[in-house]
Amino acid sequence: MKILALETSGRLGTVGLLEASDGQVVFSVERGTPSEERTARSLLPTVHQLLKEQNWRPSDIDLVAVTAGPGSFTGLRIGVVAAKTFAYAVGAQVVGVHTLAALAAPLLPNASRVWTILDAQRQELFAANFAVGAAIEEQLEPPTEIIATDAWLQQLRSGDVVTGPLLEKLQTQLPAGVNAAAESQWNPSAIAVGRLGMLKVASGGAISPLELVPDYFRKSAAEEKADAAEAV
Repeated sequence: MKILALETSGRLGTVGLLEASDGQVVFSVERGTPSEERTARSLLPTVHQLLKEQNWRPSDIDLVAVTAGPGSFTGLRIGVVAAKTFAYAVGAQVVGVHTLAALAAPLLPNASRVWTILDAQRQELFAANFAVGAAIEEQLEPPTEIIATDAWLQQLRSGDVVTGPLLEKLQTQLPAGVNAAAESQWNPSAIAVGRLGMLKVASGGAISPLELVPDYFRKSAAEEKADAAEAV
């Protein structure tokens, strides 16, 4: 199976190609998009350049995996649209991957509880925790909280491991005994997205391109403001 993986949930996008045999990844390569301009115009050229470098044709791709949420509204829309368009054009399967699971994947299984966090704006964050010693295969759709930063910090306990791009701001606020992951693991990678996509397909999680939609996990600020106005 040849997999195209797209990760566009944050400021910078990454594109990955993976090849799997008998449920194991035997080859992978990853490339960042050339700028923070997360548009299909910047993403798709990176995809085609990476395919060209590996002497793969677009039609060789069997599966397109993409982070479907949570994350940046704009980034998720761009990644999902690109995944749908590419998969539909070449007849590939497609699967959406939970961003917080993609963050956790390189750290699991772990002897400590793992927390993954993303900025949810409005002094809140998206947070999920992953059980001690459990493999990522068992936690592909983790329960996800939208929680105030201060309230989340109070949930942490000694021995916990935390990862996510928000550590740029929060690392110094972690309680004593709580460990930050290595900085190289703070952002989800397209390779992790591709691996989790392969696992979801193995458990029957593939869908048609037309079914793929972003999961924002919350309404936009404008939508929440409108809802509040209607409730008055």
